[in-house]
Amino acid sequence: MFEQNPNIIQETPQSLSHLRPPPTPLVLIHDGGGTIYSYYCLGGLARPVYGIYNPHYGTDKVWAGGIPEMAAHYTSLIKAAIPKGGDVILGGWSLGGLLSLEVARILAEDGEWMTNNRLNVLGIVMIDSIYPRAPSFQKLGHKIVQHVAEWSENTKQETKDAVQRCFDEAVRMVGEWELPRWEEAHDKEMKPPPVWLLRAEKAVPVLEEGGVSRVDTYRGERYLGWDQYRRDMVFRVEDVPGHHFNIFGWDHIDAVTEKLKKACGEIEDWGRRKNGEPLKR
Repeated sequence: MFEQNPNIIQETPQSLSHLRPPPTPLVLIHDGGGTIYSYYCLGGLARPVYGIYNPHYGTDKVWAGGIPEMAAHYTSLIKAAIPKGGDVILGGWSLGGLLSLEVARILAEDGEWMTNNRLNVLGIVMIDSIYPRAPSFQKLGHKIVQHVAEWSENTKQETKDAVQRCFDEAVRMVGEWELPRWEEAHDKEMKPPPVWLLRAEKAVPVLEEGGVSRVDTYRGERYLGWDQYRRDMVFRVEDVPGHHFNIFGWDHIDAVTEKLKKACGEIEDWGRRKNGEPLKR
């Protein structure tokens, strides 16, 4: 897919290169399909942007250890890309947001590096990442139906197969994933980084009457179910146009860019306040 991982999607604009401290890097992790092509559609975010793709894309390999193994590998990739450490913002679309949470947990207890080289996660931007524990049918009131991917007529069959395989693996891994338990950390006061949630305004259209896409099980809830995990984690929710699978389409990409840029700026501003004032939801 690419020669390096993570790949540099955007570099610091020349007009901002004089800033001290410099703009905080943003690391975007791939969605369920394993690729980072969508992130190349984004407009300028006024900071260096890295993209991590699934290195198993297009292969028969699986992550036997699931999400934790995947996140541990991605943590090592981030360390190699930003060897001097410092502040960083994590994020990603769908699965990328979940992986960001696991990576943040690993970095929070990283005791291998000297203090000056540690990576400090200022915050996470989840791009329509839904809380992965689906409600019961009785509570949901709808049948969960499988989304049928839409492809352009020029898409190669090998690409379709590779993406679908990654999606299937993602569903398996998320279903087996035990979300990070921050209260079990060595530091009992440890909390997850603040999360900015970019939430798709619409539900995915489905053909089956009374059905709902798996990614819309919490669509009617402001925090997309994350308040069931931790009530103190999501600090901002910003609606973006479109549904889960088309928010990176050309009709919506400008709005997504604007909201993502705003989220990163707010995370950066808060994280760098000397007095560490608590955020207000």
